Amino acid sequence: MRAAYLNLALSMTLVGLSVPASKVIVSHVPPLVAAEMRFALVAVLLAPLALRGGAAAFPRNGRDWTSLILLSLFGMVLFNLFLLYGLRETSAVAAGIITSTIPAMTALGAALILRERIGAGSAAAIALAVVGMVALNLRPGGGGGPDDSLVGNALVFGAVVSEGLYGVFARQLGGRIPPLALTCLANVLAAAMMAPGALATLGGFDPAAVPGWVWLLFVGSGLTGGLLAVVLWMRGIAHVPANRAGLFTGLIPAAGVLAAVLFLGEAFTLAHAAGLLCVLFGIAMGTGALRLPKRFTPG
Repeated sequence: MRAAYLNLALSMTLVGLSVPASKVIVSHVPPLVAAEMRFALVAVLLAPLALRGGAAAFPRNGRDWTSLILLSLFGMVLFNLFLLYGLRETSAVAAGIITSTIPAMTALGAALILRERIGAGSAAAIALAVVGMVALNLRPGGGGGPDDSLVGNALVFGAVVSEGLYGVFARQLGGRIPPLALTCLANVLAAAMMAPGALATLGGFDPAAVPGWVWLLFVGSGLTGGLLAVVLWMRGIAHVPANRAGLFTGLIPAAGVLAAVLFLGEAFTLAHAAGLLCVLFGIAMGTGALRLPKRFTPG
């Protein structure tokens, strides 16, 4: 069990570190071009392992293909579009905190689209996520810190909504596609969808002008956040109940915020702290680690 917990912890830490890394990358590479290259990189590296099962690795009917396409559109294309452009307008600290509301948004999306019941814990998680977003935007005209902006925070929240819908469509597939195959196919479809936008924004971009260390960061974050994190998560969740595994998503903002403060020199304000605490409490309540007193629960 300890090995499973370690896998989950490392996975979410890598995902969290990818947020400040992306902020650095998009300051040198057009966001759509960066996303396109990352999709292609992950797809190529995963293909030999993911598709060795032959026909069993592909969707079996039109409904599964539709879910896969929507999963790729929202969870890959729109998520990266909103996140990368949002990171140009707001701090990696704020972005890390906002993206940690994804579990609450997934629960809300599942309730609206799949008609899943929202329990008291999930409802509290959604409410606290909203409070956390308000806290991040308390400063008039900006957000929680000097590098934040309302527009940037709104774009990152668009990424959260997109990732929440990704979770919904992943549930619709119901495990009918192996996880590695699902990740590979989603990246292939995302690369195809993103290609026109990437080509349109390619004009004037000179790869040779990008410092070598930025390219190393790009490859490293793509391999760790887009590939290794998936493998580690799949290994860990095979041995840990889903509600307990969800606790480890709290490491996403923790890792992202810490890296942004230490390596990017970003400020960590009282509004950031309030937003982060609300989000983490929401995650704990939504996954059952922190329960409401019985007198506050329905029935």
